[in-house]
Amino acid sequence: MSEDQKEKASHDGGELSIRPAAGHQDVLKRVYNTWTASAYQVLMMASWTCNIVLYSTVFDIGGPMMLIYSTIIVTVGQCLLMSSLAELCSIWPYAGGQQAFTKYLAPSRVRRFLSYVVGWAVLLGEIATASGCAMNSAQIIVGIVQLSYPDFISQPYFIWLIYLGLTLLSLLFCFSQKHLPAIAVAGGIITLGGGIAWAVSFLVMAEKQDVSFVFNTFINNSGYESTVWVGMMSFYTPVYALYGTDGILHIAEEIRDAEKSAPRAMIWSMIFSGVTSLLGALVMAFCAGNWETYLEADWPFIAWLVDTYQSIPGASAFNIIVVVLLNFLITVGINTAASRLAWGMATDRALPFSSTFSKISEAFNTPFNAILLIVGTEVVIGLVVFGSDYAFEAIVSLGGAAIQFGYLIPVLVLIFRGRETLPAARSFNLGKFGIIINICSALWSALVIVILFFPLYVPITAGNISE
Repeated sequence: MSEDQKEKASHDGGELSIRPAAGHQDVLKRVYNTWTASAYQVLMMASWTCNIVLYSTVFDIGGPMMLIYSTIIVTVGQCLLMSSLAELCSIWPYAGGQQAFTKYLAPSRVRRFLSYVVGWAVLLGEIATASGCAMNSAQIIVGIVQLSYPDFISQPYFIWLIYLGLTLLSLLFCFSQKHLPAIAVAGGIITLGGGIAWAVSFLVMAEKQDVSFVFNTFINNSGYESTVWVGMMSFYTPVYALYGTDGILHIAEEIRDAEKSAPRAMIWSMIFSGVTSLLGALVMAFCAGNWETYLEADWPFIAWLVDTYQSIPGASAFNIIVVVLLNFLITVGINTAASRLAWGMATDRALPFSSTFSKISEAFNTPFNAILLIVGTEVVIGLVVFGSDYAFEAIVSLGGAAIQFGYLIPVLVLIFRGRETLPAARSFNLGKFGIIINICSALWSALVIVILFFPLYVPITAGNISE
């Protein structure tokens, strides 16, 4: 049977639905190895910067104490989830990622529908996340300008123009495949180096909090009365830092020896990012400074940086060189992953005009049309800011839940079908603990989805419905 016939049989519910990657024809060049793929994923999470940007959320929802404890819990939960997905990736290292896993695992009667739903959910989640990163950078830039020039009054078009510039610039960085590993390594170095520079400078210069405040003080400015629920809601910040973990799945067809390298990169990058996120949480907690005053500012984390560095130019330079630059490189990484997912879905006829979006550019060795689709959609989403900032933020918030939905479904389908349906010969095998890890992964992902659908603050207003 030819490869095309095998694919059709798999797609239509034939006996070949559970099959390993052997015989899959390469279309994209394999330019990543284990280390460059790991650097790509570490960049995509940039975990310690998320703690900084969400300064106000940290100090409203549980405080630094809960940030530390929730980071440990979230790291364990995400490692279990990534282990489940890494095992599937070792069998089907295809650009569709979760969509491909669902296609090969689901019963024939729901295979096409369920795989399309998963693919679309993840694709929209990726687009929303990239849009959120670009908009966050635009807002930070405006915040820095307002800090330096207090009389400056920002207008929606000003933010949108910066957003547009960053989004279109990311398109240029996604063109050529051969440069993508170098961008990933540069981003990984900036993530690690910037984190060390931030930690050292704050440990030396910042006003310190005592041990009791760091480990024993619970803060609740959310409006919720239940301490347990607020503790669970404190998962939001580390989840935000560690949920962008499916990028490797979508570049798997560009990784050498992907059946082995991709799962290793997924696991090691998650462990590394979890550890650095925890270290960042500890530094943030001890170096919190006059946090109650900072929370009164429009941008609490910028006020924190300015007060610690005792310099508006110093804080501005840190934000531009580290936070905004990393946000931009993350946008490039997400657009790369999303374009590969769109291309993979197009090859499965899961997109309108699939014949157009399934093409690979011979000049750049990338799915160029798919990249244009992703960036074009992000430009359109950015126009929402002219109508309502809150509507834009609601779209971005739903993106996180959509990505988690994409994590959950293939794991649930695997539990439903039974692990004995997986090929015995696979390079990453969870062994006798597999079913326990799969069940814990599914429960964890379901919990995260529930948390992401609840507002961080009550009563709900137009200003906090998307938070």
